[in-house]
Formats: sequence, structure tokens, C-alpha cells
Amino acid sequence: MANRPGVRARFTLWYGCALIVTVLFVSGGIYFFVKQALMGQVESHLRKDVATINEYVKNDPGNLAKVAAHGPILLFRVSDALQSIVISENWNREGLEMTIPASIKSGELLSFQVANGKRYRALSSSTEQRKHTYQIVVAHEEESVHQSLNSLAIIILLILPLAIAISLVVGYFIAGRVLEPIRVITGKASGIGAENLSERLPVGDGDDDEFSRLAVVFNQTFARLEDSFTRLRRFTADAAHELRTPLAAIRSIGETALHAPEDQVNSREVIGSILEESDRLRHLVDALLILSRADSGDIRLHQETVDLSDITMETVDLLNVLAEEKRQTITLTSSGKVMVQIDPTTVRQALTNILDNAIKYAPAESTIYVTVGTRSAREVFVEIQDCGCGIPDEEIGRIFDRFYRVDKGRSREYGGAGLGLSISKWAVENNGGWIEVESTINQGSLFRVVFIG
Repeated sequence: MANRPGVRARFTLWYGCALIVTVLFVSGGIYFFVKQALMGQVESHLRKDVATINEYVKNDPGNLAKVAAHGPILLFRVSDALQSIVISENWNREGLEMTIPASIKSGELLSFQVANGKRYRALSSSTEQRKHTYQIVVAHEEESVHQSLNSLAIIILLILPLAIAISLVVGYFIAGRVLEPIRVITGKASGIGAENLSERLPVGDGDDDEFSRLAVVFNQTFARLEDSFTRLRRFTADAAHELRTPLAAIRSIGETALHAPEDQVNSREVIGSILEESDRLRHLVDALLILSRADSGDIRLHQETVDLSDITMETVDLLNVLAEEKRQTITLTSSGKVMVQIDPTTVRQALTNILDNAIKYAPAESTIYVTVGTRSAREVFVEIQDCGCGIPDEEIGRIFDRFYRVDKGRSREYGGAGLGLSISKWAVENNGGWIEVESTINQGSLFRVVFIG
């Protein structure tokens, strides 16, 4: 398969074709209008000659013979009942009598060519005088008109190749100037890779320029890619770090038990510790798998109209055991049935993660308030409020980042990996909702999950 011409070559060809069509159109128009103007002059001259001969026929027929012999009208014929009365000398000399029919109609314009190759144009007219009908035929040569038109056609044909050549050269030059920003963008973009995504393409001075907008779009794409790569690197590093911790704990427990004297080894305690760390590792791997599937779009939501109060009550019942271990009380308040179209499984997971965080960070023997209701004609919500340590204002915007923990030491002690809120945010947003956070240091936090009802 032949290589397709480049953009510059195609631009040049299109520009050249457009200019050639324009030149042909203009040249044809010029030729047509010049021809009409020249023929108009000939016809105007014929009408003046007819009017002059007509005046002689009316007022001075005796001098027609003198006009025929000495001019100023060189080619004319006056006849009566198809019989020639007066014929100019040039009329006979040029052989017009043998060429122009005697029955030419009055007012008719006729172009013809005589035996010697010359071209003429004739105009006929009739007039009645003294009970006679006279026919007047006047002719004028067209040779000069055709010579002028032929000269014009030759000039056009000579100029056309030059115009084509100039149009191709100019088109190639213009294409190069127009496509220069593309060359610069291509050269710069080809040098940007995963290791230098922070570099950006040059943007022209005019923001309304198409190439400037193209560069801006590419820069925005590179910025998103850079952010994705940064998040991926951080995610990979954090995941490796989180996985290393329970694995190191399991190895440490095993080595300690292995090197301890046989009579001092408590097998149940060792196995329990290993199972505890394995369980933490399993939760971490499950969370990573959920986020990985969410990022790749493998999780399919099955939305249906459900009662948000029922889902919230199920979540509270599920986690009541954890709250009872810390002698906490979960108070659920609902305004009745709150119907909303969501995927129950993912929303239940989101509420479970948020309520689990509230239980972890709320002090023992405290109360956690869970409220389900509506706050406008279309918005429904679930509020989970605790009286824990709170979240600093500068940290609120980062708590949904993966592996991010406000208090890293305490979070690891509680078994958290900093993925629960990330999963909750993904679940809520993919069901068309959002999460609002209000928090005061040493007074507690309020998480509000809002859906469009």
C-alpha cells in the first residue's frame, strides 16, 4: 500500500486545487464579459448604421448611391421586394451578397463567415416609405473581436500554468507556517515520558488559537497522567508498606516461637497472633482488590429502589457487636421510609466503613448518633456523628486518599489501613451521591452521605 501524502502535501494540493478552480472561474468570467462587451460594441455600431441608412431612405434616398460609393457606412444593402436597390461597393467586394440571404428577417442579428474566411455580423431592419417596404441590412466585421478574444484566451492559457506553480509554492509555504506549531508540539510531546510527565507543551500567545487550545488540552491530559502516575506510585509504595507490616509481624512471631525453649512455647498464643495478623492481611488484600476492580470498572452496580432506612438499620445491627465491646451506644433515628435508587451492596459497604471508623475513634461508653432523613424535595441523607478526637481542618480534604490516616499510629493499632473511606467515597459517588464532613477537634466528627432521591 502506497504511503499517504503528509498533511503539508495534502494541504498544498487542496490549496492549489482551490486556487486553480478560482482562477479558472475568474478567467472564464473575464472572457465571457469581455466577449459580451465587444459584441455589444459591434451591435451598437450596427444599430447606429441602420438608423443612419433609415434616415437616408426617408429623407434623402438620392444620396444613398453616394454613401454606397464613398462611405462613411462601408457595408450595407437596401432592397425593395427582395430586389437590391443600393449596395455598397465593399458589400460586393467582400462577397456578402452571396452569403447573406435576401430573406433575412427584420431585427435579426446574424453572424456568418464569407469565402475568404472573414467573419461578419449583420443586422436587418425594414421601413415603409411611399407605399414601398424597404429592407436595410448593415454588416460589420467581427474579425477584430475574435482576434481580441483569441489574444485574451492565449494570455489566460499562458498565465494559468504560472498561477498553478505560484499557488503550489505559496500553498506549500503557507502550509509550513500553519503547521509549524504542530511540528513544535509533536517534537516536544515525543520527548515526554513517564519519567518527565511534569514537562508541558508550549502554548501560543493567543488562547483562542486552535493550536493553543490543542496544546492546553494536551497539557491538561499530561497533568492528569502525572497525577495518576503519582497516585499509582504512592499507592504501590503504601500498599507494599502496609503488606510488609503484617508479614513482618507473622515472621517475627514465628521466629520468636522457633527460637524459644520448647517448654516455654504457648502454641495457642502463637497461632492466635498469626491468625490475627493474617486476618489483618486478608482485610487489606480485600480492600486493595475492591479498589483495583473499581478503578478498572469491573464492578457492576445493580441499582434498585430501596428504603435507605432499612439499609442503615442493617449496618447498625451488623456493627453493634463492635460497639458493645467498647460499651458504646448507637442511636438510630429515622423519619420513616426514605426511598432512593441505589445499589444496596456498595452503599451498605460505604456506611459500614464510615460507622466502623466512628466506633474505632469514639471513646468508650460514648454514644454514636445515626440519622436517616430528607433535607429537600430531592435529597436524602444518612448522618453518622461521633464524639471522638475530631479531624483537623487541614486534614479533612485528604481523609479520602488511599492509605491516608490522620493518626497513623492509632490507626494501625486499630487495624486500619486507610482504605475504608476511599472505598466509601467511590461507592457513594458511583451511586450519584457525595459525602460531606464536619469536624471539630476533641468534640467529634459528622459524616453525611447524601443521595438524590
